[in-house]
This record gives sequence, C-alpha cells and structure tokens, in this order.
Amino acid sequence: MKLSPLESVQNAHEDSVWTAAWVPATEESPPFLLTGSLDETVKLWNPEGPQNLHTNTGHCLGVVSVAAVLHLKSGSYGSTPRYQLFQSLNFPASCGGSILAAAGGGSCSVKLWDTAEWKLIDTLEVPEAPKPSEKARSKRFALSVAWSPDGRQISCGLMDGTISIFDVARGKFMHNLEGHTSPVRSIVYLPLDSRILFSASDDTTVQVHDSERKTLITSLSGHSSWVLSIDASPDVAAVVTGSSDNSVRIWDLKMRAASQIMTSHIAQVWAVAFGPPLKTDVRSCLLASVSDDKSLSFYIYS
Repeated sequence: MKLSPLESVQNAHEDSVWTAAWVPATEESPPFLLTGSLDETVKLWNPEGPQNLHTNTGHCLGVVSVAAVLHLKSGSYGSTPRYQLFQSLNFPASCGGSILAAAGGGSCSVKLWDTAEWKLIDTLEVPEAPKPSEKARSKRFALSVAWSPDGRQISCGLMDGTISIFDVARGKFMHNLEGHTSPVRSIVYLPLDSRILFSASDDTTVQVHDSERKTLITSLSGHSSWVLSIDASPDVAAVVTGSSDNSVRIWDLKMRAASQIMTSHIAQVWAVAFGPPLKTDVRSCLLASVSDDKSLSFYIYS
C-alpha cells in the first residue's frame, strides 16, 4: 500500500481549512469533495483539476464539520447535480443513510436528525461519570462522532478521552471505551466490520478498539503531536491520520506501524478523508487532506 501525491491547491480557502467529506458519486456525476474553513465558507470541489465548483457562504463562525447525505433534487451548480443536503455544520457530524448524527456545542450528547424533513428524532445522552470532579465534568463534552457500518451503533469521542457507544435502535447508552489520556478528536469504524473502532487523540496515539467486547486491541504511536483526524481505507488494510505535527501518515494494520509519511502540508492537518474506489482501478481510491496552511491536497491510495 502507498500514497502517491496528486495535485495540491494552495489557498483553497482564505483561512485554515478544518474539515473535509466526500459527496458520493451518482450515475450522472463523479464523487466531489466538501471542505469547510475558518473563513466561514463551505466549498465543493471536483478532484479532477482540481476545480472549485461552488462556494457556500452564510456562516458567522468557522465551519468545523461537513457531511453529505444521499438525497438529490432538481437544480444544479452549472452541470453539477445539486444535492438536497449541501450541509455545513458547526459541530462534529456523521451520516448513516438519511439520518444525521450530530454532537458538540458543549453538549455531552448525540442528536439524531431525519434529514428528509429536518426533524429531531432522538437524543442519545452520555451518562455522567461516577462522582465526577468539577474538573472532569467541565471537560466531558463531545468532539467526534461516527456510525458503525451496519448502522446499529454510534460512537462519540469525548474531551476527557472517553469514547461512548450507543445502541441506535434502542436509543440507549451501552458502555464506554477507555484508554486515551487526552481528548478524542476523531473516530472511525473499519469498513464492513462494526466491531473495530479507531480513535485519534491529543495524546499523540491512535487506538484500535473492539467496541463490542470493550477491549483495547492495540495502540499505534509515531506522531509527535496531537492526532487530529483519522479515516480507514476502503480495502480495510490501512488507516490514514492527520496531525498537529503537520504530517499525514498511512498505517499498515497488519504491521501495526506507519508505512509512509507525507509532508505536503506546512501546518497542522485537520482532516483526512478517503474517497470511493476509482472506476479505472477498484483497488485504488483518492484521499484528501486539509490543513491550517489553507491548502487542500489529493493523493492516490493503492
């Protein structure tokens, strides 16, 4: 496995770029990339070029999370199909089909929204820790959220280093995963396996959990600063991380070690995101990374 650099867009935004998410391909269009920035805008990109297709304005604060939902409606940005949800968010979010899971805003809960009608359908509350101290209580809010591949679980990474697991169908808290000593900035499940959960933390480590058995499988070390973002490859052979040490690293899951370090950014890397398999080679896919240096970089993972 390896990452091969493609194009980088310098000054993709006017300020730090904090988030990125892929918009799935349709019969009429290829996959696109959404980015959100401290400059209060969301941009839609065609990775071929790369080309900025649309810029969405209207926020009064920086955009820290974006998510795309698989709904289409009539209308277009030029020749680009317009998605029913071209949604930018000021809190961590993750999509499971047409349901949006959102966490943050100082809350220790995950809210589920029906995106077809934008109705709140459930709130998943993280229980208080037994006899928490005032210091612990003040740090117990959500920083990240992820759906399991089978849609049965939602995980929520917290400021205190805990990961909370919920049963979606019952709307119930199941248990916590422990191991990190600092905030959990990003979490992702292994594609096709709803037991295996990866977490990235300010403690500079990536941890691999069995989310059902509540066990820590292993810990991956190598970054010299906060690990801000993580995503799992579609072939389930690797994860990629972005860090405050300005690097993007690919981790071989069999070797349990970093196999490649990319240094295309000159500031901390806030988001990494794998795209869908390439039509020309289903064993390969695109990867995107965004940074405080205002840039957007594309790579081929193969």
